[in-house]
Amino acid sequence: MSAGPAAPTAPAWDTPAPAASAPVQSWVLALRAVTLLKRDTAEISGAVLAPLVFFVGFYVPMRGVMHERGVDYVQWLPAIVVLQAMLFVAMSAADAMAADVTSGMVRRFRTLPLGTLAPVAGRLGADLCRALLAGACGIGIAAAFGFRFRAGAGAAVGFAALAVAFALVLCVGCVALGLKVGNPEHTASAMLVPQLLLTMLSTGFTPLSGFPGWIRPFVANQPVSRAADALRALSSGGPTARPVLITAAWLAGLLVLFTWLAGRVLRRGRRPARTTRGAAA
Repeated sequence: MSAGPAAPTAPAWDTPAPAASAPVQSWVLALRAVTLLKRDTAEISGAVLAPLVFFVGFYVPMRGVMHERGVDYVQWLPAIVVLQAMLFVAMSAADAMAADVTSGMVRRFRTLPLGTLAPVAGRLGADLCRALLAGACGIGIAAAFGFRFRAGAGAAVGFAALAVAFALVLCVGCVALGLKVGNPEHTASAMLVPQLLLTMLSTGFTPLSGFPGWIRPFVANQPVSRAADALRALSSGGPTARPVLITAAWLAGLLVLFTWLAGRVLRRGRRPARTTRGAAA
């Protein structure tokens, strides 16, 4: 007997395509975030105007007082102005992720075969662009008032790299906050007090000697002060190894903590609902 007709072969397009790798997924989501950023003129304007407002707002009224204390304020101030701009970048990252939660985009992400941290990595693409823009504006404004990198080009590159790393680490934590809270207004409220405390109670605007003795240990050792000291050493010269290493240790520890928190929030959203005991088989 002759064999029956062969079963029809399924069309090639019926075969499910393999899931893209995690780097490719992150890259695609980063392109989405950057595209949305280019359409948001308010975000871009904020990245440009915030460093200008903070530098002028503190430099003009305080330069005379700091000069009497022997502080070259045009060299002292840019570190905290850049760090403040990086904090604003992180806060915007929290708002953007919370908006994705509200709009249902994060729920959509959870239905796709994405890596756990791919939405976070993709979000960092737009955050990197904003951090570079805000940092360049902060340095440019300070340079117009007389700020200079006295330690050479290598130190200037280190200054920029450390500032951007500071922004991206904080962005990971703020993205985790945005995922958890899921409301842009609430994330802004949650971030306002911590960023004010960390910047005002730091060595960014005034030297450590300007604080009461009982609070100086906190002021000297909190991460914003450590980062400001490292950026100041890189821009104005002096020993750089110790302040940069301390800042790097802070950032590494915070990155581990924030990545764990973001992954935990994303994995929790993907857990299947528990079935009730005694449900029909």
